Amino acid sequence: MPNTPLAVSFALANAVTVSFLNLSVRRADRHGNAATGVSIGLLFALPFTGAASWYLWREGWWDPAAWAYFAASGAVGPSVARVLLFLSIQRLGVPRAVPLVSTMPLAAAVMGIAFLDERPGLIVLAGTLLVVAGCMAITAKRGEDRSWSRRDLWLPFASVVAFSLSHVLRKKGLVLVPSPVLGFTVMSAAGLACLWLFGGLLPREQRPGWGTAAAWRVYSVAGAFNAVSVLFHFYALQHGDLTVVIPLASTAPFFSLVLSWIFLRGIDRVTGLIVAGTVLVVLGGALITWRVL
Repeated sequence: MPNTPLAVSFALANAVTVSFLNLSVRRADRHGNAATGVSIGLLFALPFTGAASWYLWREGWWDPAAWAYFAASGAVGPSVARVLLFLSIQRLGVPRAVPLVSTMPLAAAVMGIAFLDERPGLIVLAGTLLVVAGCMAITAKRGEDRSWSRRDLWLPFASVVAFSLSHVLRKKGLVLVPSPVLGFTVMSAAGLACLWLFGGLLPREQRPGWGTAAAWRVYSVAGAFNAVSVLFHFYALQHGDLTVVIPLASTAPFFSLVLSWIFLRGIDRVTGLIVAGTVLVVLGGALITWRVL
């Protein structure tokens, strides 16, 4: 049965935890590439969630269709979307990458129009304009700023598409087997396998590896934050509708900006345009999601 207060609590907890994940990734980028970071994070979390799944096992949890949805979600999510997200943060910085990734509600609107025969009204159009204006503010670049390149702007948007598809598959799996812990375990195992299977297609310097001791220390922290944030998201989807969960989870950029301002002053510079753009992107994404989904 839907439980809106629980869904709201889990969605906000997801947003806060994701902001800590983004901060830890930015701090960890000098210890290993994005694929190695994702691999270490999943390897760190899997034994814990696997043991929890075994301890909590229910007879109805063996459902091939649900496992297929969870596995497909993992193939698209951790192995593709998370790598793209880590690369976005490392190359663009937290203040720019995270707000751009938060345009996920815009991807949902496009999918609704293309595949669900949605007819957007004034609210959706207004939300789209806010998102576009926010992205323009976030990506505005002064001539002397050489800390990032516009050639890397495709990374966060590709991550958005992959995450959106992963969330759809995740929701379908939860309908069949309402177990966030099992879903996370199957999803992570499939994502890890796909990451190593297709990692050879990446440039040599970006391929997954076992990492150094320092990489394990920092990326294990990121893995812990990732596991907790994904579990919060699973529980939010289990207890509430997407119309409640996605807009609240999209508030992560606000928390990321605060943490970036506190802890990354020497690495990322938060400008007035970035703050204004973040506000516009989040408001626009919330409007689109509320109207379309």
